[in-house]
Amino acid sequence: MTTLSIADRDMLYSLSWYMSARQTALRAALSFRTQLSVTDQTDMRVHYSGYFLNLLAATELFRETTTLQPNDFEAQLYSRLSFDGFQDGEANYSYIRELRNAVVHRGLDVTSAAHIDGNFPMILAEPIVQNQRGTKTFVAFDKYLLHVIAKCESVVGSVMLDCLNATGIFEATIYAEAAVAEHREAVKQSHAMPEHVKAIALATEFRPEWAVAAHNSAMTKLRGALAPCNAAKPSAS
Repeated sequence: MTTLSIADRDMLYSLSWYMSARQTALRAALSFRTQLSVTDQTDMRVHYSGYFLNLLAATELFRETTTLQPNDFEAQLYSRLSFDGFQDGEANYSYIRELRNAVVHRGLDVTSAAHIDGNFPMILAEPIVQNQRGTKTFVAFDKYLLHVIAKCESVVGSVMLDCLNATGIFEATIYAEAAVAEHREAVKQSHAMPEHVKAIALATEFRPEWAVAAHNSAMTKLRGALAPCNAAKPSAS
């Protein structure tokens, strides 16, 4: 059975955070209805942007990690990001990556144009995005941003889950004693805990099985974070 290093474990926890944050961002983005105040428009822009920021942070973290997933992650991702009329999965991934880059580095407003369906703002996807040098152009693989998101949701998390399952990550153990030592060091280095509280915490036994239980709980949370979000247009309300 595989035993995760502290670095591998922390990567999985970071992946869980990014994918959970993308769920939260999308849920918040879908809550807006007309009429939109100026504050609503700003908040909606923040949340739709946050979806792509977190999704791409997760994919890039996953791509950079070679010890926790098969080396065909990119091939699987590109293969499954192929859609009718937009069959180049690598180009489709490049679109969402450069969309994120334009948000982060050039302040792109991904909610600048919308059609209103009932009282729900259907954001139009940016038709084309370019890399920072302007030498490459990528086209949106659907008209509406929500439909782009729905296609991402149908692929990205499931590819990650398949790759992690293939390498037995969810059955892997951790170095429990190392986790106990890490806990003690975290208490010692805490800038928030008063010294007398640190002393109490260090004098209290932290059992290895508690670290294992916490890790198992975190892996359950990761599975949930990788689940696809409901990216359908909400029912009229």
